[in-house]
Amino acid sequence: MTTDYLLKKLPIREHGRNIVKIIKYVQKMDRCYFPGMAVSLLLKTAVPYGELLLTAYILDGIRAHAAIREMLVVIVSSVFGIMLLQFLSGAVYHRMEVRREQMYYLYECETQTKMLEMDFSRIDSPKVKELKDRIRKDNNWGAGINGVFWSCNDIMENVFQLTGAAVVGFPVAAFLFRSKTAAVWLLMAALAAVQVISVFLRMRFGRQRDHWRYHEAESAQEKEETFCFAWDFAGQGSYNYKNGKDIRIYEGYDLMERWTTEVLRHKGFRDPMIKASQNDAGEAFFGAAAGAAANGGAYLIVVMIALAGTITVGNVVRFAGAFGHFLEAAAGVVHGVPTLAMAARQQLSTLALIHMENEMYRGKLPVEKRSDGVYRIEFRNVSFRYPGTERYALKNLSMELTVGEKLAIVGMNGSGKTTMIKLLCRLYDPQEGEILLNGVDIRKFKQEEYSRLFSVVFQDFTLYPFPLAQNIAVSCDYDSKAAEKCLRDADFGDRLASMERGLETYLYKDYDDEGIEISGGEAQKIAIARAIYKEAPFIVLDEPTAALDPLAEYEIYSNFDKIAGTKTAVYISHRLSSCRFCDKIAVFHEGRLSQLGSHEELVADKNGKYYELWHAQAQYYADDESR
Repeated sequence: MTTDYLLKKLPIREHGRNIVKIIKYVQKMDRCYFPGMAVSLLLKTAVPYGELLLTAYILDGIRAHAAIREMLVVIVSSVFGIMLLQFLSGAVYHRMEVRREQMYYLYECETQTKMLEMDFSRIDSPKVKELKDRIRKDNNWGAGINGVFWSCNDIMENVFQLTGAAVVGFPVAAFLFRSKTAAVWLLMAALAAVQVISVFLRMRFGRQRDHWRYHEAESAQEKEETFCFAWDFAGQGSYNYKNGKDIRIYEGYDLMERWTTEVLRHKGFRDPMIKASQNDAGEAFFGAAAGAAANGGAYLIVVMIALAGTITVGNVVRFAGAFGHFLEAAAGVVHGVPTLAMAARQQLSTLALIHMENEMYRGKLPVEKRSDGVYRIEFRNVSFRYPGTERYALKNLSMELTVGEKLAIVGMNGSGKTTMIKLLCRLYDPQEGEILLNGVDIRKFKQEEYSRLFSVVFQDFTLYPFPLAQNIAVSCDYDSKAAEKCLRDADFGDRLASMERGLETYLYKDYDDEGIEISGGEAQKIAIARAIYKEAPFIVLDEPTAALDPLAEYEIYSNFDKIAGTKTAVYISHRLSSCRFCDKIAVFHEGRLSQLGSHEELVADKNGKYYELWHAQAQYYADDESR
């Protein structure tokens, strides 16, 4: 998807709505930022005009032979006043910059928070993927939300400059307006025309720059992303000791150089950037030229009048400075508004993601807290297909999970095993059929209460670079004794005893240089301990041991079966020997429930899928069969 939509013309009213929308959102994050920045910029603007008035006073005082003592008092007071304005302006500005930096990261966190709160079913939907891609492209060449802050600040500063120029230059301007010198009026008109032409050319160069950045640079952007990815993978960007092992062992230096250094030097990588920078240079040149013309023309006007003897030397300086600032500030406002409009438009994709509403029905019924732990879940004619696909991942599934039951779900990859668990946990809702908890459709229950019924160790489980205890509790608050017991039950006790900081030990080194690196098997044990700690009535293992050999997997599953006790436990595996201890085995094939029964019943059915799978894997079970 290209970013051509950013270059399409919009009605001025729509630009205005966009600007108001993003500024309102920023104000929600910090209501003090813009008022505080306005105070800082107002004080900053007062400094040059104070200096200008002081210079005019000194020149006129010298010409009029004013008393030295009186002039010194005014000069010293003015200098201290200007110093105070500079100090206060800087102090407030830096405080506001801290707030801006904080808002920048808070704004980034908003998108991450939205992804956590969003329906799981929408995360991989085509619409969300397109929106995320659009957000990335919108911010790729810009400054993100900072572009809105900086554009607003520039406009505010220029407005204050305009106001200051009008106030300081008005007395002299009033006199000049009464002047009948035709040359003065012609020169002022010429300077105004120069500013108009400058703004027009700067906007034209800006549009060409945006064209190269948002359209022609698509291919270069892809090269840049490839470069950045390869650079990070090689361990040069965000360093990770895991990244460089294969490169060193297999001497892949030439390969990585091809995808880093050579990509960076490639003509196609540079050309769009060069052309964009050329337009930046053109825009800057005409801006500087217009500023120089404004200042020079202002002095020329007052010199012409001063030579006629109708204006004092001080007023020459006063008007020249005010007039130059006025023209530059006016051009800045005219140029700044479109810049702000573009910055606001770039953030619409982020706001669209943040304000995206969930689609899944939010039930209001509380889940009954049963002291006997009796919960029964029934799949009734459930069919499901993932967003953007026509193929059913599950079709007409009907089965029950009863309290205390140990159920194994087996089948080939892609047979629907994991999909069934996602539906069970209500990460997705089925398109057809219903799932019942004690006879009630699970969509009617409060989602957060329903989720508390399940502890799941997914195949792609995640551990976080936080302290070990927080990984177990998935919370900042935890029961130390319970966490330690769960780790021991998950066969992680010896490793825990070897850690000097115990439960406070950080996993990995992202936040703590003394964090530990853990093996794949240790990570699985921590994930299982997390599932035990939750004390949920349903425990699910979704092939978290797929990377282990069959015997190691069998040992983990058998140990976990003892830990689960009387709870309802569901084990998913494509290795059949690991689940023979289960009460029932459900065989999935091509999205359908093919068979359901005990190991002995299923293996005796020579025409069934289980028999076929069992004997296809029998070579791996030889040692296990002798146990």
